[in-house]
Amino acid sequence: MKKLLYLFLVVIAGAGCHKAIYDMNRGELKIAKKDTYQVEYITEIPPGVKAKMYYIGAKNVQYYEEEYTGKFDKTYTIKSGKEIKFTIDAKLPKTKPEGSIHTMVKVDGEVVTDQTQSGTDINFRFQFKLP
Repeated sequence: MKKLLYLFLVVIAGAGCHKAIYDMNRGELKIAKKDTYQVEYITEIPPGVKAKMYYIGAKNVQYYEEEYTGKFDKTYTIKSGKEIKFTIDAKLPKTKPEGSIHTMVKVDGEVVTDQTQSGTDINFRFQFKLP
C-alpha cells in the first residue's frame, strides 16, 4: 500500500510540470552548394519571460544571450560547410491557455524548421550543417 501511495504522489508531482523539448539535428542540408548562405533566426519570447539563447553568427562567432525577451530576428551571412546551432531555454508561467514560444530558422529565405512549443519549461535545440 505504501508503494502505491508513493507512486501516486510521484505521478501527481510529475503532472504539475510540463516540459517541452525539441532536439533535432538535421545533418547537412540538401540544398545547392554556394560560398555563403543567409541564415535567419526568428523567435518571440513572451513579455515577462527571460530566455537563454545560443546561436552561431558570421565568421563562426558564438553568441549567448543570458536574459533575452521580446522579438528576436537576426540574419547572418555564414560560409559554406559550417555547423549551425540555435538553442533556447525558457521558463513560462503557468497560464490558461498555456503560453508558447514560436521559433523558425531560415536559410536563404527557405524555412528549415518552424516549431511552436508550449508548457512551462521550454528547451529548443536545432542543429544543421551548411553544404
